[in-house]
Amino acid sequence: MKRDSLPATEHQLDVQPISRDVLAEKYFKPGETSLDQLYGRVARALASVEKPELRAEWERKFLANLYAGAIGAGRIMSAAGTDIQATLINCFVQPVGDAIQGHDDEGYPGIYEALREAAETMRRGGGVGYDFSRIRPKGAYVKGTASMASGPCSYMNVFDQSCSTVESAGARRGAQMGVLRIDHPDVLEFITAKRTPGRWNNFNVSVGVSDAFMQAVADGSDWELVHKAMPGPKVMDKGAYQRADGQWVYRKLPARELWDTIMKSTYDFAEPGILFLDQIGRDNNLNYTEKIEATNPCVTADTWVMTSEGPAQVAQLIGKTFEAVVDGAAYPVLSRGFFRTGHRPVLELRTVEGHAMRLTCDHKVRRVATRTRYIMRTEWVQAQDLQPGDEVALHNHRTMDGWDGEGTEAEGYLLGLLVGDGVLKADRAVLSVWDERFKSVANGASSPTPTGVMVAALAAAQTLPHRVDFAGWQRPLADRGEVRMASAPLRDLAVRYGMAPGAKGLTPALECTSSAFHAGLLRGLFDSDGSVQGTQSKGVSVRLAQSDLANLQAVQRMLLRMGIASKLHDQRRPSGTRMLPNGQGSQGLYVVAAQHELVISGDNLAEFAERVGFSDEAKADALERALRGYQRRLNRERFVATVEGLTPDGYEDVYDVTVAEVHAFDANGLYVHNCGEQPLPPYGCCDLGPIILTNFVRHPFGAGGDATFDFDAFEEVVATQVRALDNVLDVTFWPLEQQRAESAAKRRIGVGFTGLGNALTMLKLRYDRAEGRDMATQIARRMRDAAYRASVELAKEKGAFPKFKADGYLAKGTFASRLPADIQADIRQHGIRNSHLLSIAPTGTVSLAFADNASNGIEPAFSWGYQRNKREADGSKSAYTVEDHAFRLYRSLIDSQVTPDNAASLPEYFVNALEMTAQEHVAMMQAVQPYVDTSISKTVNIPEDYPYEDFKNLYRQAWEAGLKGLATYRPNSILGAVLETTPAKKEEPAPQPPAGAPMMPPVAYDPMRTVIEKRPSGGLPSVTEKIEYWTHEGQQRLYLIVSFLAVPTADGKGEVERAIEFFMPVGQSGESQQWITATMRMLSLAARGGFLDRALSDMRKVTWDRGPVRLGTYEKADGTHVPRWHDSEVAAIGYAIENLIAQRALAAQGSLFDPDELPAVEPRVEPAAMVSTTVMAGKKCPECGAHAMIRKDGCDYCTQCGYMGSCG
Repeated sequence: MKRDSLPATEHQLDVQPISRDVLAEKYFKPGETSLDQLYGRVARALASVEKPELRAEWERKFLANLYAGAIGAGRIMSAAGTDIQATLINCFVQPVGDAIQGHDDEGYPGIYEALREAAETMRRGGGVGYDFSRIRPKGAYVKGTASMASGPCSYMNVFDQSCSTVESAGARRGAQMGVLRIDHPDVLEFITAKRTPGRWNNFNVSVGVSDAFMQAVADGSDWELVHKAMPGPKVMDKGAYQRADGQWVYRKLPARELWDTIMKSTYDFAEPGILFLDQIGRDNNLNYTEKIEATNPCVTADTWVMTSEGPAQVAQLIGKTFEAVVDGAAYPVLSRGFFRTGHRPVLELRTVEGHAMRLTCDHKVRRVATRTRYIMRTEWVQAQDLQPGDEVALHNHRTMDGWDGEGTEAEGYLLGLLVGDGVLKADRAVLSVWDERFKSVANGASSPTPTGVMVAALAAAQTLPHRVDFAGWQRPLADRGEVRMASAPLRDLAVRYGMAPGAKGLTPALECTSSAFHAGLLRGLFDSDGSVQGTQSKGVSVRLAQSDLANLQAVQRMLLRMGIASKLHDQRRPSGTRMLPNGQGSQGLYVVAAQHELVISGDNLAEFAERVGFSDEAKADALERALRGYQRRLNRERFVATVEGLTPDGYEDVYDVTVAEVHAFDANGLYVHNCGEQPLPPYGCCDLGPIILTNFVRHPFGAGGDATFDFDAFEEVVATQVRALDNVLDVTFWPLEQQRAESAAKRRIGVGFTGLGNALTMLKLRYDRAEGRDMATQIARRMRDAAYRASVELAKEKGAFPKFKADGYLAKGTFASRLPADIQADIRQHGIRNSHLLSIAPTGTVSLAFADNASNGIEPAFSWGYQRNKREADGSKSAYTVEDHAFRLYRSLIDSQVTPDNAASLPEYFVNALEMTAQEHVAMMQAVQPYVDTSISKTVNIPEDYPYEDFKNLYRQAWEAGLKGLATYRPNSILGAVLETTPAKKEEPAPQPPAGAPMMPPVAYDPMRTVIEKRPSGGLPSVTEKIEYWTHEGQQRLYLIVSFLAVPTADGKGEVERAIEFFMPVGQSGESQQWITATMRMLSLAARGGFLDRALSDMRKVTWDRGPVRLGTYEKADGTHVPRWHDSEVAAIGYAIENLIAQRALAAQGSLFDPDELPAVEPRVEPAAMVSTTVMAGKKCPECGAHAMIRKDGCDYCTQCGYMGSCG
């Protein structure tokens, strides 16, 4: 096979020069000179992660697939199989939080941390997209520095400069996308930012639009610009207020006015693009795990959670990976531990049994739906829906043998005794044991046998680092029946666990301990203050009495972790005064604290005896006799608690977590749902691989048979492409660990296609007709089904993506829910390897290099032949004549005489982008979008004279059609073009020069745009103009001097004057005039460089915040003149220069401006005559520029010039 020709096509063509150059520059690596070598390198890399015994087989399959037309996106083809640490992923999502450094309170990286991460991503070759909506708006209060925020647009300047500085791997220029939500207070600045020349040159920008906003536009209602950050004083003075949901409303404005601002910018600049956020969310296969809401339900930081490493509070698990223990079994956490979800009102949930927790009202709790003697059914309900008397589930950890952690059983036992019957002093801890037998010892009798508690305590104490003279228990005290043990190491141990003299209760540190420590601590407490009570007829129980309720609540939690349920009786004995012995043989009146009691009963007694037990012989014997004497089976513990009530408990920071499989966790013993998936920084990626559709057209244009599309071959290639792109995720170098983790959790890929427009042409179908859309729909549907089936098969072999959850993935409304029934059944049974599989992205240089310039992605052909300006590595540009693949093939097979210049002779199914209506472009997107699970990148090309109102309606139609976004391009003098279509052939050939005459240069000479390398020496003819204008500071005057140079006309038969230098006399002061002086110098450079018209157009768009500037007049329809207003001094001067040049060039040919663009010479009108006494302040008038548009009789009306705008 000739490797310099296109492989795997029915008809081969010679490689175009631009394709050869792009291959060599962007894709060939040192030593590579052919596609064989390049494809071999890529195939080996993709097969390298297969099992060793399968690598050779898959390398052959991947290589065959590449030749068949299943190529990778640019990064894959460039870097796969090389030793450079460059990513194979084209683009990433980089989150940006509302903080300068570190991470914000929701876990998102701060601005400069995000900048660092983005720079690393771009350095490795990846493009980056950002949502800047979390950054607080301009004028928001910054509490830490007592200053005002500058807003996201100011920080985008920093990201823009960073992108221009960082060189991407493989000499790829960094690419960035910036998004701001439509409700962000700075959205107006964001929309209009690119009107400032040079701003955000390294960004494409899009506005994230919600359904609510589009409905507000339809209804003509107001729209609130909101943020959670509190506004500063200036914004508050303008009427900002806080809504009930905690968001601050910075301002309100008519939705239609905001929409019109977006549309005007898009009409002129092709930006911002529009993303329809709600449609994207609805269609998302992972909306059950990727939906982020400000109302995320959650729990407070003091909540206790059971993990495989022991109990811990939420505050200790923030950002920490762990395994959650649910009913005694461990489940991994998919999120990075707990994460903050906001500052919200919380409720306290209390149960009759004493269990309690604090949570948001929408947090789901497991409620008992029905319960019989044999079964119990449960359901998830929001906490706010619980009623007193409802039963909720507790965790049953009896199947868990224990857990490792800090502390030994001996240490726990000593501290349990200390809490129960001990004293903690500054230098030592003292334990006490009472026994009537010890009273006689004080009178000289011999010591009785030590009690079980004394034996156990001494054995435990001997494990501590005592001095060698430690004697253990001291001699009993006279007449008290008390024996004591003093220990300094025990005091140190108590302090280590958070106790202090006068505060020896159960601390959080005592709960964060091993199961052995738990058992020892509980035994010590029950030996000190516990009892065995009751009879078989009335019921036996183990009880623990304490005046410290918090201690008993901690004991209840500790018992439940060991599989022992209990009930806590609050205020078993109320507080008050009581007659008690005074130690002097009589009684006295004493204030006593309330007494609370914890009760263990039923089959929990057997668990207590086995897991905790008593060292006190009397209590141990009593419990043993009670259990041995039971004639019937102990009541089985159902691990439920009864709701007592819910009460508001203030506002707190709240947190959430994501637990695999069960999506639940132990919260203070209660069985609660993990409330939502983590709104982690997305760090998502685009792993793209298009398939060249033209390779599957058989008998193109009917040559040799009927033109058909080989669907069988196409589906086989799609299936192999799924595996190849899945392998890319394991082969690639990841710039950031967060990106690798996000990819591993979802394994998102993007199989797509390129060359649709050409394929339809080769099938003799028009792109803009129903039959063309029907074929595109078939191709997209067959690609969808083949990809999803292949991913299911891959899941059988390698496993489903970790975050797969069948019910959520196939839930009604998701993309997957629209799959054929057999595919859905297979997904439910086997899972699926990749969360998303399809994406139709722009293919750019990939189509040029590997597909002979087949039409880009889903687009139709731009033109059958055109000039392409290619930027070289040294910054220069090279011009190439590029021809469309379908056109070249048609010329090769059907008509060898056809050229791009006589395209009129082509069959009618040859239709290009510029020959279609905007609605026909949108119709193709609408036909294909239902079969693509992520996005379609398509640009709707519209002519320069496309009506503005129709343009606005185009976006509304896209939203109503359910599209996920829309981008348009309207060629105009502002945007210019990268591509220049080959001009139509003229009827009369150009006259040939006589023999021997010098040849004219191949590029047309334009006297107004030819670069003037050096100013000629000597004086130049000049014009001095006095400019008078009015600003907020009153009347202003300045002088402008414009110098002209005579240059040859295009035909060489005469001369025409061209402005090349602009001056202002020196000595002028003021910030704005200094700015204008600098602008004059730049205009001079622009004039000599041949792009003065664009520079002046940019000047006219400069805005400032000091109010309008009045210069010149505007002629109304009735012939009267009214003042003309401009958005800044620079804009006004630009207007004055245009007038000056126009007046001098009125009689000249080859003028810089077209005749209809020339401003008329305006009559001199006295200032007083131009001021209307009826002018009223309002929004800007599109006719005269005055900020005097008001609402009058239901219509927009300019009180300055009388212009009538939209009504209704």
